[in-house]
Amino acid sequence: MNWKKRAAALLMGCVLLASCPASVWADTVTTPVASLPAASDVPDMVVAVNGSDGVRNFRIFGQHKKPWKKDAYLDLHGCAVCSLTTVLSGYTDEYADYKPQKVRKVLEKKVFGSAIWNRNYQKDMISQMPVSMYGISRVLESVGIDTEYVRTFTNKSARKQIKKHLKSGNVVVIEANNRTQKNGRFSSKVTRRWANSKHTMVLLGLTDTGKVIVADSAQRKWSGENQRIKYTTVKEIVKYMIPCTSSAQTCYFSGTASSGGYVLVNPQ
Repeated sequence: MNWKKRAAALLMGCVLLASCPASVWADTVTTPVASLPAASDVPDMVVAVNGSDGVRNFRIFGQHKKPWKKDAYLDLHGCAVCSLTTVLSGYTDEYADYKPQKVRKVLEKKVFGSAIWNRNYQKDMISQMPVSMYGISRVLESVGIDTEYVRTFTNKSARKQIKKHLKSGNVVVIEANNRTQKNGRFSSKVTRRWANSKHTMVLLGLTDTGKVIVADSAQRKWSGENQRIKYTTVKEIVKYMIPCTSSAQTCYFSGTASSGGYVLVNPQ
């Protein structure tokens, strides 16, 4: 075969590889878009997502939808405990039927201890804080789910690590901000695309088209009928995430300095 034929064959091979869907690669786990809900503007729902050990069924809660919004704490501060409950539903059998209220009142108290738990929940409602990224990782570890809490990151390192983790078939819990950032430098412009202030969500996996499947307890007008499940890219969502500047370990949110970052669930 002369060099022109070899070059043509190589080019054709590259084209064929590029045209294959992600789900054919042995090291990438994806979920077909066709299997995901076409609409998800509901109080709660169970969504099946392909994972590293098979299909996982995640229950996603809408904190601002009845009946959940009747709980004042969930309506005001419930994104983190809703996200934690979603992870527990997909990774455990024992806690699969827990609701956010039971996770807050039983599991948080058991793992953090009565003194820390009471210190948060004896405050006025407006001053009570959501469970932090550190607190989420502690609760998951306590029930046998391995985690890695990543506090500091550059946008590039987060994009690489999160995408690799999602491809492995495992989820990532994130803290989003109402300002974009690049390597920890935040824009002065407020944008409420993913958070009115600060907001916790779960990245459940990747679709077969390369989109991130986001479990979200909040309502966003821009997402139309897609509410409990929203879609984005790793590149976009990382811009809204919060690198920590402090290593303080607090079980409840104590500010962006120490309560940002992301949690890799069941890291390989």
